[in-house]
Amino acid sequence: MRVTVYNSLLIIGVIISLIFATILGIYGQDISYFLNERNPTIELTTVITIVTILSIGLYIINPILLFKFLKLKKVYLIACIIASSLIGLRISMFSFFVWAMWMG
Repeated sequence: MRVTVYNSLLIIGVIISLIFATILGIYGQDISYFLNERNPTIELTTVITIVTILSIGLYIINPILLFKFLKLKKVYLIACIIASSLIGLRISMFSFFVWAMWMG
């Protein structure tokens, strides 16, 4: 099958989403402090909760979107699931640990 522009953009979007989820997972605490400095009315626990849920959600939704919209070989889907599992599981466990420590 040929790779169309739509499929290429979808694959690039998934890669960018994985990178964004990784950044949110690793730097969630720093993002919370930054947003609290900019707007002190936002509580730190609220921001860390949103960032953690967003990071974990991006890791979960990427393979689902790839499966739903991509009409190429299943190799891309398997690669995305492996990448989401290997990277996402570790990062999500770390961000969940940081979130749990913040919650007390």
